[in-house]
Amino acid sequence: MGSNARQMGFLRTRRFLVLGWLLALARPAAGAWTFTEVAATVGFNYQHGFSGTPADLAQQQTWTISGGAAAADYDRDGDVDVYAVRGNVGPNLLFQNDGAGNFTEVGAAAGVAGAPVAGAGPVFADLDGDGWLDLLVGGVDGSAAAIYRNNADGTFQDVSLAAGFTPFGGTFSMALADFDHDDDLDIAAVHWAFDLRVTLWENDGVGAFTDITAASGLQVGSIYGFSPMFSDIDGDGWVDLLVAADFGTSRVFRNQTNGTFAEITTAVIDDENGMGAAAFDYDNDGDVDWLVTSIWDPNQVAEGNWGTSGNRLYRNLGNGVFEDVTTPAGVREGYWGWGACAQDLDQDGHTDLFHTNGFDEGVATEFIADPSRLFRAQGNSTFTESAAALGVVDSGQGRGLLCFDYDGDGDLDVFVANNGEAPKLFRNDDPAGGSLRVRLTSASGNSEGIGAVVRMTIGATTQMREIRAGTNFASAEPAIAHFGTGLAATVDEIRVEWPDGQVTTQSSVAVGQEIVIPKEQPAPVPGAGLPALAILFVGLAVLGGRRMTAVP
Repeated sequence: MGSNARQMGFLRTRRFLVLGWLLALARPAAGAWTFTEVAATVGFNYQHGFSGTPADLAQQQTWTISGGAAAADYDRDGDVDVYAVRGNVGPNLLFQNDGAGNFTEVGAAAGVAGAPVAGAGPVFADLDGDGWLDLLVGGVDGSAAAIYRNNADGTFQDVSLAAGFTPFGGTFSMALADFDHDDDLDIAAVHWAFDLRVTLWENDGVGAFTDITAASGLQVGSIYGFSPMFSDIDGDGWVDLLVAADFGTSRVFRNQTNGTFAEITTAVIDDENGMGAAAFDYDNDGDVDWLVTSIWDPNQVAEGNWGTSGNRLYRNLGNGVFEDVTTPAGVREGYWGWGACAQDLDQDGHTDLFHTNGFDEGVATEFIADPSRLFRAQGNSTFTESAAALGVVDSGQGRGLLCFDYDGDGDLDVFVANNGEAPKLFRNDDPAGGSLRVRLTSASGNSEGIGAVVRMTIGATTQMREIRAGTNFASAEPAIAHFGTGLAATVDEIRVEWPDGQVTTQSSVAVGQEIVIPKEQPAPVPGAGLPALAILFVGLAVLGGRRMTAVP
């Protein structure tokens, strides 16, 4: 390691020590776990909304349910930034983190503000395999989706037309993964009320896309899709596709490993109005379970075209077949649920659930001010609703949701993207347990290891996380595996199962840090150096002077 690198590491360590000392002075005494709302304080001073009078009921509903945000380190400076869509009242916004959890809006300067159009479901992901996160933004109310290519200098370029990604008018949410094992990220998009199906877009390796929906097996009738999610539900190393969808149309698709999917939805999948979703191992048995947020009507009377029976928690039996454990788990009563996150918020080794909710239209009066829900895991496959007790008081029109560490203190905070209102950011203050964060890197096309499974073992307990891009209703969290470690000081083992089957392990890892695990690259083939060098020169010529910034 050179002197500059050592100096950089020392300065970063000192910065985090000082930050941790300041945070300790400003927060409640240890043991008093709570959340504090700080959105305006740290720089999130904006309103989402739509101006004008909707032309018809369809447009009114689109305005009422859209929104969202995405969080990621787009500028590779070591902290997490936020992109938020605005409705039609102003341009979309990019908030740059200063490293201490204060945000400055730079959307116009970065080239991602766009016109004041109805964006939805943004996602950061490396589409062209250059190691820098690009930005996808869905579109509703007649607005086309957009792709912004990261220029590696703090700015982006709109490459929507060249990329060939052309869904128009009703793209609420997107998920990305390497479904066909060719080492680049493909896109699944859902289109509630505009194009009633899931569309699948194949990446050519450099960020250009082809619509392969018809050949993929995903055209199975009307799907009022809200939240797609790639997840390996049967453990065969190939990501499958879960779709939370409205009006009883949620679907489960198994990857056939040949470029196609087969629908395997059973009668167990009976959520009435699937909207948000979270795929996670709620019982720590090593496979992925599925939460779908829906509508629980407190008076059990559907005054409109909605169900009343609430959320669903589908437990994976280990082979991609689900059973309904909603009632014994205690997560049914969520009001009008939308975005959901499954994360260990108190860092005790058991995954908690948070979801937004709300609806403000017509006769749905009981949902105008319904409270967000925080279901705290009890460690025995049950949950206790604890939002108000922990200070997460939000009765606004929550839609998108991000659980991420905005201030770099090691625990996960909660950002709520409200519809027609200002956002909220709930700072997580002093959970009792510690944490370990794992970020993956690869020199190949899938640079964040999207689709990899990370397992952390402490004693007899193993937790698992999937690395994903696009993880929520109209929102996307950073591709970082966050593990609660309780009171343990050391993790026995971290095991990474990469999408191509390669396995990387690390033993005796200290908690209280974020570690970066690189994917080992295959040894060079003898005699292959000259062609590789020629390819490098061609690549430099194509870049044409693009400034590349070293990773801090």
